[in-house]
Amino acid sequence: MRSSAETYKEVAERCSAYEKRCSCKGHTNDVTGKSCLSCDHFTDTEHCELDLYDPIVRNLK
Repeated sequence: MRSSAETYKEVAERCSAYEKRCSCKGHTNDVTGKSCLSCDHFTDTEHCELDLYDPIVRNLK
């Protein structure tokens, strides 16, 4: 699911399971700050492995 950068930031701010991706794991992600794109649980195909993204997005509205 592709969302705007702002939505990814808002979701990450509200996510209790957010875990910053460690650069030592071989990920090359230039995203700075808290965002789904910099979370260890967010896959390369832009999917939350913990299935937390959708419920949080629904509560943003």
